[in-house]
Amino acid sequence: MKVTFVYPDYFETQDIHTEPQGRVYLGVGYLSATLREGGHETDLVHLVGPPGRDEFLADIRERSGDLVAFSATTLQFSKVRMLSAWVKEELDLPTVCGGIHPTIDPEDSMACPSLDYICVGEGEDALLELCGVLESGGDARYVAGIWGRENGEVFRNPPRALVEDLDTVAFPDRSIFDREKFAANQRGRLVVMASRGCPFDCSYCCNHLLKNIYPNGGKYVRFRSPGNIVAEIQEARAADPDIDHVRFEDDILTMDRSWFREFALLYRDQVGLPFICNARVDLLNEEMAGLLADAGCSAITMGVESGSPWLRKNVLKRNMTDEKIRGAFALCRASGIPTVSLNMVGFPHETMAMALQTVKMNADIEPDLAQVTTLCPFPNTEIHRVCLEGGMLGDSTPDTIFGGKSALRLDRMRPSEVNRVCENFVLLMVAYRRVRSLPAPLARAAEAALDFAITTRLIPDRPRDRVLVRARRRLDWKYFLGIDY
Repeated sequence: MKVTFVYPDYFETQDIHTEPQGRVYLGVGYLSATLREGGHETDLVHLVGPPGRDEFLADIRERSGDLVAFSATTLQFSKVRMLSAWVKEELDLPTVCGGIHPTIDPEDSMACPSLDYICVGEGEDALLELCGVLESGGDARYVAGIWGRENGEVFRNPPRALVEDLDTVAFPDRSIFDREKFAANQRGRLVVMASRGCPFDCSYCCNHLLKNIYPNGGKYVRFRSPGNIVAEIQEARAADPDIDHVRFEDDILTMDRSWFREFALLYRDQVGLPFICNARVDLLNEEMAGLLADAGCSAITMGVESGSPWLRKNVLKRNMTDEKIRGAFALCRASGIPTVSLNMVGFPHETMAMALQTVKMNADIEPDLAQVTTLCPFPNTEIHRVCLEGGMLGDSTPDTIFGGKSALRLDRMRPSEVNRVCENFVLLMVAYRRVRSLPAPLARAAEAALDFAITTRLIPDRPRDRVLVRARRRLDWKYFLGIDY
């Protein structure tokens, strides 16, 4: 079989700059490597901008594939609907879609009439078996992890068991990506996954769903051996000498402390490249911060999400204290590791005062970069249920969480208020930091005045927004935007 992968990697909102378009996607890389090991051919249509119909179909036709395989997040699935419909209407090739959206919302995915099959769960072995069945003219109805249509009826197979030993999985195939399509800050970057899975149950994240769909879900969190990871990095560097740093995409690289001790020392001694990773504030201690710094960590991202303890506990299911958040960022600063804080606005039951708590928390912890997104309640997550029951779901799903606009009908915040906080997040961080540096009595009065100016509904939006736009233009953005992550 020859499989043509299609990966939509662009925003319809083309003025989004905080998340570059044109990145390596390891999911497709792992699938391609597995298929090639199994004797199949693969290539990739990597879409980093909206394609024209004729241009896209000509590209697919020229590749002469036997199967068109899409991969999609929830935010990108509307593009798969469009692209797969073009393929069916003009070329009538078999189509399959995998990725996180078919896994967490298979019924919605299978309802797309231009998809013949979807993959639910980890897809390497499922897609390999499906290709073998299609090549031999066999029956796809019995391929575990695959849903599809047979004589107009949908068949639904349960997910396969998780691969428990990740060292047995082939290194991702990076050769199918065209370097010229990468965003500028991605061209020297090697993206690596050292693990799969996260044990936490944050209400807005899909991990609490995923670990319950597999027959061996108790093994959901898995780490590769340190030697296996280092071998992949060395192989990739040999193929691409322009690699100058590593980005670990794991949810929490420091989750297993015993594993991380071994890995950090091996990485330092045998790789030595600067690296970026994700951590969780309540799993970071002085020893871990020291190991990160010694191994060459050049930036670490940690989720704050909300500065409101009530929201974190009751809505987000993130049971971490303000002290833990402040302490983790202070540890990184003391260890010389630049930090990125991850924040969200637009939660159910959130007020403007709570959103400003998030801004103020960032003013306290002083990250080198503060990222802010709007909540998108992904299908079947706990927070999606809360939004559904509260009548807060909007009529459409945006294709990005970086646009500063909420698609929800929130119960306590207006769309303009969500947008105000997102657009002015860094500006307000600076303002609160400066206000808090004043003498105590003046600082309290000035902070209360700033709170009122931002939150009150007595001031019309238009004149307030004009003032904020002028203030943003005067802000020295380079002070806060000095690192890529």
